[in-house]
Amino acid sequence: MEKEKTRNELIAVFEETMKCKFRKKHYASDMEEMIKKHAAFLQETIEQCEESEEAREFVISCIPEYALSQLNEISSKRKRELAAFDYNLNMVAYFLPLLGEMKSKKKDELISDITERWNKQIPDAKIAFSSYENIQKGFRRSVFCYITTAVCNSLGRPDDCYELNTLRNYRDSYLLSSDEGKEMVQEYYNIAPTIVKRIDKKKEADQIYEDIWKTYLSPCITMIENGENEKCRDLYSSMVKKLEAQYLYLQED
Repeated sequence: MEKEKTRNELIAVFEETMKCKFRKKHYASDMEEMIKKHAAFLQETIEQCEESEEAREFVISCIPEYALSQLNEISSKRKRELAAFDYNLNMVAYFLPLLGEMKSKKKDELISDITERWNKQIPDAKIAFSSYENIQKGFRRSVFCYITTAVCNSLGRPDDCYELNTLRNYRDSYLLSSDEGKEMVQEYYNIAPTIVKRIDKKKEADQIYEDIWKTYLSPCITMIENGENEKCRDLYSSMVKKLEAQYLYLQED
């Protein structure tokens, strides 16, 4: 492996995906263009990682180290935090899903190690891998309702139930109408599927979902009905943070 060349090309891919806007309308076309353009290089890189532990370690560390070096050059704390958010979103939405589209039996292990390295090196990073396919599904389902959908399923409520429709309308008419709300939805995008997956593995999953309903979701719906949109946002945010602390960093069984 020509390390310098590989490093430069990986950074070029990362920087190119940073220019993509994470929007439903353009996501599929952006990804298909990136796959077509970079598949040969990424496929070759993954294959080299399978053949050499040295090459594998180099690739794992390359992008996290580059991103950290870029963040360290930003003197303003606020601007550094915003840049870190953009980097995290790009990793979840584009860079890691691109790697996930390559053909390799060991790509999942490589992606997992890159993700772990990223979370160790980037300040306050809390990313998890999501595939291109799952992100496409997520645009239809929406992360804001992801946990709510799991709860309603556990309680035997249909996908078009009053509770889900109320929260979806709240998301579309209130949350997505502001930059802060959009950032909230995007931030939760990469953690909600992992939280649900890990709750589902618990023997007491139904009880956990019932507690979430009683403590958070039912009060949230009441707040929406009473026009208390900010209180609903704060309570839902509190729920996600608590579930994140409980389930996000657990090791897979």
